[in-house]
Amino acid sequence: MFQELLASLPPEIHVLVVAALPVVELRGAIPLGIHLGLPPAEAALLALAGNLAPIPLAYFVFLPAVSFLKRTRLFRALVTLYVAGTERRIQRIKRYGFAGLVLFVAVPLPVTGAWSGCLGALLLGYSLGQTMAALSLGTLIAGLIVTTLSVLALG
Repeated sequence: MFQELLASLPPEIHVLVVAALPVVELRGAIPLGIHLGLPPAEAALLALAGNLAPIPLAYFVFLPAVSFLKRTRLFRALVTLYVAGTERRIQRIKRYGFAGLVLFVAVPLPVTGAWSGCLGALLLGYSLGQTMAALSLGTLIAGLIVTTLSVLALG
C-alpha cells in the first residue's frame, strides 16, 4: 500500500519521501530519482533536502523515543542493537570531533547516514546547530558520491 501510494506521487515527492526514511535515506533516493527520470542534480538536491528535513525533529525525539522503545518487549532488542552499533562507531570517530562526525555521515554505507549521525551527535553531546552543520556537510558529501556512482552505473 505504501509503495503504491509513493508510485502515484510525482517523482520529486517520491524522492523526498524516500530520502527521509531511516536506513534508505539519500543513498536510495538519488538512484531512485535518476531511475524515475529526474536529472541527477535535481535528484540529489531533492534527496539532500528530504534526508535532512526530519533531523531537527529527530534531534529532540530520538533519545526519549529510544528510552521508551527499550522498555517495550517488541522493540527492545532491535533498538538496543542499533544504539550499541552507533555507540561503537561513534566511539571510533570521537577523537576526530566535528570532522569525524562529518566523515561518518559522508560514507555512503548502510547505518552511517543522517539518522545514525543524529543519534551519534546526541551521544556525543552536540548542540542542534553543531549536529545540523555536521550532518549537512556529511550528507552533501555522501550525495555527491552517490550521485556520481549512480550516473556511472545507470548511464
